[in-house]
Amino acid sequence: MLYTIILYTHILSAIVSMGPLFAIFPLLNRMKDAPSEQVGGYVQSIQGILRAIANGGHVVVPSGLLLIWFSGWSWKTSWVILTFIVMFASLFFMARAFKPAMTYAKSNGFVKENFISMIKNATWKYIFLMGILLWLMIVKPNFW
Repeated sequence: MLYTIILYTHILSAIVSMGPLFAIFPLLNRMKDAPSEQVGGYVQSIQGILRAIANGGHVVVPSGLLLIWFSGWSWKTSWVILTFIVMFASLFFMARAFKPAMTYAKSNGFVKENFISMIKNATWKYIFLMGILLWLMIVKPNFW
């Protein structure tokens, strides 16, 4: 029963960690046509989405660790090791990709089109990284 609770917690937190990424695209499309006085609201919405993604990660990692521990998978299994490598890489990527864009949004030289491009590119790259993580955790490939 405990394993099932942890599993569903892990799945729900993975959804919270990845799902909001797809809400960024409609916001960026609306932002494209928005008057300059409304752009700040869109930037704040995107910042809120990024915060939700980060907070979801605070639950997905410990629940994933518990699942590995309870399930009996070896910590030396290729998919476990690669999952940790990609996960840590995604943490650095998120900070290096989204933070400059959010800092740029507060700068005096802010250009809406540049911000949209920065966020859109970072979002697609992060979705790709999260897709790799999902693949590793679902398929559990054995590389060695």
